Amino acid sequence: MTWAGYRLGAGDRGWTLLAFVFSVPLIGVAIASPLVHLVHEGFGWLSEQPMRRWQGRYYSFNSVQVRVLDEGDRLWFCVEDIIKACDVRAIAAVLPGTREVEGLHCLDIDGIERLHETHRNAQLTRLLLWARREVVTPWERKKSGSLIPK
Repeated sequence: MTWAGYRLGAGDRGWTLLAFVFSVPLIGVAIASPLVHLVHEGFGWLSEQPMRRWQGRYYSFNSVQVRVLDEGDRLWFCVEDIIKACDVRAIAAVLPGTREVEGLHCLDIDGIERLHETHRNAQLTRLLLWARREVVTPWERKKSGSLIPK
C-alpha cells in the first residue's frame, strides 16, 4: 500500500507517508491475532517443559511431589521424595533395598514397607496406605487390563 502511494504520488513524500499511515493499522490488525496466538502457545509450551518428563506420572503426598517410575514389572518410588514428605531422618543412598532408577534412588513398595518397619513413623504409615491405594492398585489394574471397557 505504501508502494502504491509512492507510485501514485510520482515519488512525492506526502502521498507515500499518507499511504504508510493508512497501511500500518491494517498490517497491525492482520498480524495481531497470529502474534497473540503464537506468544500464548509459546509460553504455554515453555511453562510445560520442566514437568514434561513427569507428565502423567505426578503423585502428591503431604503437598510433596512423589516421583514414581515404572521400571520393568515394578513401580519405584523416589526415596528423597518419601523422606521429604514423611519427615524421616535417613540418607536415601544407604537405605536397604534402594536401587538407582533413571538417576534417582528409589524403593519399591516392599522397600517402603521395610522402611516403615524400621522407622515406625505415622506419616510413613499414611504414605504406605496412600501408595497402595492411589498408585499401586490402579497401576496393577491398568497392567492386567481390567480397566479396559469390554
